[in-house]
Amino acid sequence: MNEIDIRNLTRDYGNGKGVFDICLTVGRGEAYGYLKLIAAMRKMKDFSAAEKLIEYFELDPKGKIRSMSKGMKQKTALVAAFMHDPEILLLDEPSSGLDPLMQGKLIELIENEKKRGKTILLSSHIFEEVEKTCDRIGMIKSGRIIRQITAGELRASQMKTYGVIMADDEGCINELLALLSAHHVLSLTEEKHTLEEYFMKFYGGDEK
Repeated sequence: MNEIDIRNLTRDYGNGKGVFDICLTVGRGEAYGYLKLIAAMRKMKDFSAAEKLIEYFELDPKGKIRSMSKGMKQKTALVAAFMHDPEILLLDEPSSGLDPLMQGKLIELIENEKKRGKTILLSSHIFEEVEKTCDRIGMIKSGRIIRQITAGELRASQMKTYGVIMADDEGCINELLALLSAHHVLSLTEEKHTLEEYFMKFYGGDEK
């Protein structure tokens, strides 16, 4: 049974923009139909890029939307967003509902799109995602941008914590720097502070 039956749909917004003489049907809960619908509305003649993305995100395009998990629905939305090779991508919480493996794949895809010269505006509450993909980062508090930094500035400003294991327990913390040169240091571990900690410094403070 077809839930959507479109015949000769035309919406002309001028300058060649719109949809023209669209005829298609979409079955109830048909995810593949959803992607085909968007492809048709965008006048896509080549569906190969979408098929590659479907394989990349391990998506079953014939599954019913209503029975899909949050992650599968999110994959469907990502395929729809990337499949027509847009020059500008607006991504709002793009990894929401994805498992860690798919989150990693999404980050890799975004990195590849950046290398191809695409412009990306990303909104996310997942700090690791922002830290790994964004060249510049804006922090919003109470509807206002309170801080804008580049990825390089973030790395340069990060406070570092070092964990030290020594062969003996002589000395005290106040003499640490002097002691390091005199003792047999077994390991020195650098713990970088995260974007989340940097963000909370401003979000939790008085900076407007």
